[in-house]
Amino acid sequence: MLVKATKEDIKQYMDFAYSLAMDQTKSGYPLCSDGVSTKEEFVEQVWKSFHNDYRDVLLFVIDGAVEGWIQFFYIEQDRYLQTNGFLINRNTEQAFTEFLEYACAHFTGYDLYLGFPKRNVSAISFLQKTGCRLIQESYHDIFVFDGSAIQVETDGIVRVTESNFSEFRKLHQTDSETYWSSERIFSTLNEWLIYLLYRKNIAVGYICAKDGEVFSLGYRDNIFDKSTYKALVTVILKDLQVAGYKHMIFFNDDEESQSAALDIGFSCVGEYVCADTHSACDINIVFSCHCESVTLVVRTEK
Repeated sequence: MLVKATKEDIKQYMDFAYSLAMDQTKSGYPLCSDGVSTKEEFVEQVWKSFHNDYRDVLLFVIDGAVEGWIQFFYIEQDRYLQTNGFLINRNTEQAFTEFLEYACAHFTGYDLYLGFPKRNVSAISFLQKTGCRLIQESYHDIFVFDGSAIQVETDGIVRVTESNFSEFRKLHQTDSETYWSSERIFSTLNEWLIYLLYRKNIAVGYICAKDGEVFSLGYRDNIFDKSTYKALVTVILKDLQVAGYKHMIFFNDDEESQSAALDIGFSCVGEYVCADTHSACDINIVFSCHCESVTLVVRTEK
């Protein structure tokens, strides 16, 4: 069963939870075993989940024994719910089922996001039982800053602000499953790095990044252009390097952009796969799978 964790529970089981977080067969996304994350960061995030009114930690208990915990947070106005720690020692499918029941009971109408490493066979098996179908694939790339200067093209590069956001909006196209719509980006514009690239006074491409990750890159008429790609990606790399980031994450959707990413210096760590299904209990499930992780989206309905 799932039980709300107390302060004493967190202290008692912190090391146990971290050991699960370092084991990709027993943990969820985000990964702690990525070679970049530290135990200090893990501990900080756990306490953040415990103390924040919009976050929580649930112990998973079997026959009186704690077998892990689930951390999550939610954004009420957006009907958005996401786990940021799914750490289960055994009976993963039971924990999964109980948490989905918990989500349906307490967060009706929310979109629920969960992630799992591909090595977590129990979690993947559970997803496969839902009858998910493949709808998208991307390359999962990472750029690690090694101290070398990033060469940036500045001609035609313009930072997006409130005054020229309408130009970005014209190029930024999203679907109903995309959380970061133009409206949501605008409402948190100070948190974003967004640039437009102009050629002959015409905006031919854009890029937007947040928290060390590129969320979107697009072109006028949706036609890939390698020089546009390089100019936009390198300006973000430069900004992140100056800001002190250790690495940048980017998901590339096709062979052309992937080739361009590798030329810049990205390394491919896997592939991102997106699939969806509809269960018999009116829960719409959309999960996306990196080669290293799987993300599940559940829409709960009355």
